[in-house]
Amino acid sequence: MKKIFCLVCLFLSLILLVSKPIFSEETQNKYQSLQNEISELEAKLEELTKKKTTLASQISYMEGQIKITALKIGQTEEQIKMLTEKIGRLEVSLDHLAILLNKRIVETYKKGDIDSLMLFFSTKRFPDFIARLKYLKVMQVHDRQLMLAMEEVRTNYDDQRKEEEELKAKLEKQQALLSRQKKDKEYLLTVTKNDEKNYQQILATKRAEQEAILSILAGQGEVAQIGPIKTGETIANYINGASPCSTGTHLHLEVQKDGQHQNPANYLKNASLNFEENVAQFTPSGSWDWPISEPIRITQEYGETFWTRLGGLWYKFHTGIDIVSGSYDSPGPRAVRAVKEGTLFRGSVSCGGGKLKYARVDQADGIQTFYVHVD
Repeated sequence: MKKIFCLVCLFLSLILLVSKPIFSEETQNKYQSLQNEISELEAKLEELTKKKTTLASQISYMEGQIKITALKIGQTEEQIKMLTEKIGRLEVSLDHLAILLNKRIVETYKKGDIDSLMLFFSTKRFPDFIARLKYLKVMQVHDRQLMLAMEEVRTNYDDQRKEEEELKAKLEKQQALLSRQKKDKEYLLTVTKNDEKNYQQILATKRAEQEAILSILAGQGEVAQIGPIKTGETIANYINGASPCSTGTHLHLEVQKDGQHQNPANYLKNASLNFEENVAQFTPSGSWDWPISEPIRITQEYGETFWTRLGGLWYKFHTGIDIVSGSYDSPGPRAVRAVKEGTLFRGSVSCGGGKLKYARVDQADGIQTFYVHVD
């Protein structure tokens, strides 16, 4: 009976390993405290987005983002710590239980199946025979239960190992995000010269540009059909320096298919590209030649950009890519060429007290390409 009791204790300990969290209350409380702080900061940032945009509020917003990311890093580190503690204890327990279980299996099954007849003749009293037979049966049942419980714990252990690797990958991403957010803050202070007036001028220009581009895509403003254009033919020159709704020299390239924004990088072929600070690098994967000469400098990428990361206070999505030929020290030619053949249109929309000019090509493949900030 003592052996059976020990086996029952062993089985119960396995069940506890599977079901009971193996980390301290202090660790759990610290994790929850971080979560509460994150929630409070997120609520404050939500309020900031509803207020008037100033450089001070923008910096406050970015500092809040930085603090939230730092807290999430701490939270993820606590999760990893909790899992590491649990995994470490499971490893020790599994090794110990595996040794005990192995001994039990050897002892129970080394004689093979129970021979009831041999057991009967080797027992002097019938009550002793019944007791021994029941004992052996019970031992076999508990051995099977232990094996099943061991398998459950092993599965639990493997799952937590996988979760630990996922958390480590998450931590790396959070650390990269924190680094980017800090760079974004420094970059904003640089481009605005930490001056409220400069900030407001850039903000007004960026918002007006985005609204003008959306107007172009909606077919508003003035537009005139020019005629057929072949791939590689020059259709315009992008403007040198500031122009209506532009903070500096660049060509905005927009691609639309079935009325939906498309990432130009999916259509343009790989080329010699340089990326400005705070611009996410990408590798083009299409077959189109670029509309301007190489080397090409990317001043703003498609989708999420530095300007969209400013909490949606500027604009939420950049629908094209901004590009320049050459470098700061050695600008390239400003000629803009059609990436595919089609029908050329030229148009303009009111923007920033002037006219934002563009060219559009309705391509033979049904795609529309827009070339904005051209003369």
